[in-house]
Amino acid sequence: MPKDTFNHLKPEKKQRIIDATIKELSEQPFEHVNLSNIIRDAGIARGSFYQYFENKDDLYQYFSMYIGQKKSELLSDLFDLTHYMPFIERLKALFLRGFVFAKTYPELVSAGYNMTQSSLFRDSPIYQQAYQQGIDFFEMLIKIDQDKGTIRQDLEARYLAEMILFTMNQINKDFFIHPNRPMEDIEKQVNFTISILQKGITHHV
Repeated sequence: MPKDTFNHLKPEKKQRIIDATIKELSEQPFEHVNLSNIIRDAGIARGSFYQYFENKDDLYQYFSMYIGQKKSELLSDLFDLTHYMPFIERLKALFLRGFVFAKTYPELVSAGYNMTQSSLFRDSPIYQQAYQQGIDFFEMLIKIDQDKGTIRQDLEARYLAEMILFTMNQINKDFFIHPNRPMEDIEKQVNFTISILQKGITHHV
C-alpha cells in the first residue's frame, strides 16, 4: 500500500505517477516493466518514489486497487445486494458494463491485461486474492438464487462460480485482442453465453 506521503500529494502529482504507471504497464509485459521509466515519465526523483512506495510490488498493489476503484464507479449498482436482481440478469449486466469500462478506459484495461497475462503476476497474492473474491461474489449470488429456486440446487455453487468467472475472463481476453469489435457483436456473444448457461446444450424431454 502507498505511504502517507503519497496519499498527501497534490492530485496532479499523484495522477502523473498513476499515468506513468499505466503507460509503462500498457507498453511492456509485466516481467519487463522498468521502474526507471515510470519515475522518468512521472517527473519525480528515484528517492521520492521510495518515499511514496516501499517497492515496485507496492506500486502494483496500489495500481490494482486503482483499477478496482475505477470499475466500482461504473459497476457499483451491480454490486449492491440491498436490492434483489436475478443472477443471470446481473451477470449479463456485469458482462456488458465491463465492455463499456474497457472502451472508456482503454489504456487502463491494456495495462491490466498485460499484468494478468504474466504468470508471475497471476501467482502473486494480489491477483490470487482478487480472483478468489470474484469467485466468492458469484458463489454468494448463485446460492441466493438457489434458495429462491431459480437455479438448480443440485449444482455445486462454487464450481459454477469458477466456471463463469473463467468464461468471463476468456471473453474479456478476446475483446482485448479485437478491441474494435462493434458493441452489437459483443452483446450477441454475451447473449449466446448467457443462453448456454440458462438452457444448456442438449434437448430436454
